[in-house]
Amino acid sequence: MIIYVDVLLVTNFLISYFLLIGSALLMGYTYNRKRILIASIIGSFFCLYILVQNDNKMLDFLIKLASLLVCVFIAYGMKNKRSFIFQSICYVFLNMMMTGIAVMMSYKSSVVLQKNMFFYFDISPVLLVLSSCVIYLLILIFQSIKERVSPKEQYDIDIYFKNFVIEKIPSFYDTGFKIKDVIANKDIVLVSLDKVKDKIPLKIFEAIKSYFDGEYKISDVIIIPIFYNSVKGGGMLPAIRTEYIIIDGKKIDNIVVAFTENELSESVSAIFGTEIKKQL
Repeated sequence: MIIYVDVLLVTNFLISYFLLIGSALLMGYTYNRKRILIASIIGSFFCLYILVQNDNKMLDFLIKLASLLVCVFIAYGMKNKRSFIFQSICYVFLNMMMTGIAVMMSYKSSVVLQKNMFFYFDISPVLLVLSSCVIYLLILIFQSIKERVSPKEQYDIDIYFKNFVIEKIPSFYDTGFKIKDVIANKDIVLVSLDKVKDKIPLKIFEAIKSYFDGEYKISDVIIIPIFYNSVKGGGMLPAIRTEYIIIDGKKIDNIVVAFTENELSESVSAIFGTEIKKQL
């Protein structure tokens, strides 16, 4: 079979892209589309190993495994060893499923070539793109159904700032909560200021309060304005960066805490959305 390098690269790029997204959705992790694109591009170049003449099966396996782990690291990063291991296992599992299907096709058809544990699909690019779009559409439908049937639940959150901690905040997971720090690309936990005012250092509380009163002045307390829109209108909320938060024992980084003057409910002091829920 004649191998066309451009078809080889495009095919494996698309396969890597959808497998990385699929593994993220299966594990319930958030993902950065740009990182997945970069990981897919790098993963597609690993497939050039198919052009190498090699009879060492162990070397084939190690190179294939290394390519998978590199793609996982680039796509998802490594927040902690546990999550990296689970993400890697899920991605390897999906690759094994795809490999099994491809091996079956290679025996039954002349359009699939397997060598050095990499595959070459000699099929129409149009058919490949259409098939990939169908798979991606199915993933989006699955994700949408999963989010709609997810029950709203209450959690306790510990929020760790640079110099203080707010512990055991009764919080509510809301699928409709979409506020995000779009500038820094960080997820938001919205906290009722009145419910936690006794747990915040006076200097920080006064800075947040003055922001609501329209009298905020530049100080050593860094307030981040968070823009939002709702059915009642839009505006800005004062927010503070965190070191990390812990929800039911799960540590989550890259979170910003925004404050509201409104009471969320009698039993709930904070709310968060789907992007944070996926990391639990």
